[in-house]
Amino acid sequence: MKSLPFKRADRIRKLLHREVANLISSMKDPRAGNVTITEVELSEDLRNAKVYYTVIDESNLEQTKQMFNSAKGFIRSKIANKLGLRHAIQLEFVYDKFLKRATRVLFLLDKIKDEKNISK
Repeated sequence: MKSLPFKRADRIRKLLHREVANLISSMKDPRAGNVTITEVELSEDLRNAKVYYTVIDESNLEQTKQMFNSAKGFIRSKIANKLGLRHAIQLEFVYDKFLKRATRVLFLLDKIKDEKNISK
């Protein structure tokens, strides 16, 4: 059976996701404790990446953004050493609003379901 082609960028994207998540979890910064890396988008030329994250406690969102801004260079250099690519990847950290919206939609669907059950 012939294996499907797998782009190098896809392999590196998955590796980048894992390594960023590991770096964040190993940071001593208390703001890093409530962060989950949800997705990584990597450009085809492997030079730019958007790293999407969520936070457990949204009241700390601004502090988390500040943490990423101040640690971006550190994370970038660690990733460059770990992946051994020709160019260090430019990282952009983006708050992932999808999870929050999905939770809201599920809440509304449950509410509608409950209202239908009450009216029966």
